[in-house]
Amino acid sequence: MNVSVSQLAKSVNNRFEHLLVDLDEAIVLSGLKTAHMKMLEDSEQSESRRELLLVEEVANKMREQDAKETNQFLKQVEAEFHISLIEDMRKEFANTENILKDVLGLHTDVGKLLDVLYTEACSISRLENCLQDMSWLSNSLIKFVRQPRYQRVDSSGSPIIINTARGALSFVGVESLRILLPALIAKRALPPKSEYFPQLVQHMWEYSLGSGKATQAVAEKEGIKWYLGYNLGIFSTLGRSAIAKMYLKEFDKKLQEKVSEARAKNNPNQAKALATLKPSTTYLIALWNKHSSLLNSDLINILKCRWLMIGVGMEDYARIREISIKTVDKLNLHPMARLLFQCQGYMQFKMMKNNGLLTKNASMLYLRNFGVKAEDVALLTKVNLTGLEIKISDAESK
Repeated sequence: MNVSVSQLAKSVNNRFEHLLVDLDEAIVLSGLKTAHMKMLEDSEQSESRRELLLVEEVANKMREQDAKETNQFLKQVEAEFHISLIEDMRKEFANTENILKDVLGLHTDVGKLLDVLYTEACSISRLENCLQDMSWLSNSLIKFVRQPRYQRVDSSGSPIIINTARGALSFVGVESLRILLPALIAKRALPPKSEYFPQLVQHMWEYSLGSGKATQAVAEKEGIKWYLGYNLGIFSTLGRSAIAKMYLKEFDKKLQEKVSEARAKNNPNQAKALATLKPSTTYLIALWNKHSSLLNSDLINILKCRWLMIGVGMEDYARIREISIKTVDKLNLHPMARLLFQCQGYMQFKMMKNNGLLTKNASMLYLRNFGVKAEDVALLTKVNLTGLEIKISDAESK
């Protein structure tokens, strides 16, 4: 049973990684058919209406052989290209502060804000001071409270228009800001929409928020403060976001460089093959698997949080090499690392289940592999993992 659970976990984890980037790829990995594949099967083009003549059979076999040889050449070009690209990226991983600022669009001042946010002495004035050098966060907060669902009117019935950071902070209130501000920061770090990975930003946000909500819900049962759990989960994907952003940016840059080199060396076949390359889900996932946890830990550490001490949890989480609760327990990790491992496992299960990628039996084995017990499932089933509950003016909005 242990072997089967381990094998299942490895296969399903890979399926989840593909789901983050592209649902159709995850569907194929699960042995199912995408809507597009079903459409083709039902079409006239995919049905064999007559037997092929001998000449047509021979011609098809020749085309298949040519296509196979071409495909092998393209794979070799793609692999060599990515070796060079990944080496460049690996060197950049050491410059964590640059990644935080230039890749994720954040700043070390975020750590000071988060520390203030969870102290008993937190006030609107102190938060306003923290926001002075983070205009992007002020703008995000103002934009959030100006949504129609949060619209309020004054005593004369006129709409209240909020134009300042202080006004927005006061409008939301400290308690709800403890949920909202980390979410706005995490959303800032997400990769942009891409023509190559159009579902990535949506799925990454669902995973980030869901992980935060799940760890928040389970934290106190494990003797951990709720806000430590919430921030641990919602910021657990910073490394993935950074790598995705870097990969997309560096891919284009490296591709232009390699095509120019091939042309300069009078190698038109190489240049033509390179020009057909597109960002690869496979290579992105490989980068995530090797670097995202450690990079995530480094990014949290340079925030230098003194009160919001989630760094130790992230550091220990980066030590996990095998996706198994038994292995995690043998490592004797910090309780926050174990909490994150379990809750991310539950969120992965939830996202795959919602997309029809897991059978009932596989679900049970998968949850067991992450150490998620029946009581955890009962608790998390009641939690809204896909929305923020922000209480404003005694009216709860979702």
